[in-house]
Amino acid sequence: MELNWIEIGNLTSDETIIFLHEGLGCIELWKGYPEKVCETLNVKGIVYDRSGYGKSPGNLTQRKADYLHLAADELFDFINYLKLKSVHLYGHSDGGSIALIFASKYTNRVKSIVTEAAHVFNEPETIKGVQEARPLLKEGRMEGLRKYHGDRYQEVFYAWNDIWLDDSFEDWNIEKEIKSINCPALIIQGLEDQYGTLKQVEAISNAIKDNVKTFTPNHCGHAPFKEQTALVLNEITQFYNEFI
Repeated sequence: MELNWIEIGNLTSDETIIFLHEGLGCIELWKGYPEKVCETLNVKGIVYDRSGYGKSPGNLTQRKADYLHLAADELFDFINYLKLKSVHLYGHSDGGSIALIFASKYTNRVKSIVTEAAHVFNEPETIKGVQEARPLLKEGRMEGLRKYHGDRYQEVFYAWNDIWLDDSFEDWNIEKEIKSINCPALIIQGLEDQYGTLKQVEAISNAIKDNVKTFTPNHCGHAPFKEQTALVLNEITQFYNEFI
């Protein structure tokens, strides 16, 4: 595969965590956090740029409402390329939704999932947050993305921004799909997340039911791993010690 990816952590470990970045993200925008997770848990990690992000080739124009499902299928192909039988998934935002979709569709390939700020439906708060972010590109306040995505940074921004505001995505909902998830799950969301409410956490918990833990840190927005790193690492350690 032509995807850009790296291996981190304990490369001799039998346990592998694959990290799935957010809708504007890439390997570098994790800021070394996956390394901290793998060091804490003494496991191997794989971090990759999805098609069209970071250093991976691809085209994000003309995105449709099934883009997260297509990303889950890409992950399936990637795992097969790596010759891994089953993995742990850690997804942030879009990456969290992809982890949920993957775990519901390919149940025998997932040992556990951790999500941060994952969405299972589009809600008014999400639309409001995305709308408020839309002027930032024209105001020059998203120039930092160029460092990570190169000349495609505007394509990356509008691919994320446009689809969440598109009429075709207004009724997007995967609550029924994720009822088939049968692996342990840790669902994390900051109480001050500007892109979603705790209704997302409740919906995911109600769908999965068994072996699910939730963590909703105070003083925390859309990226708990950046904003409350120590607390999140502690929760992850407890989760793996209890369920894995």
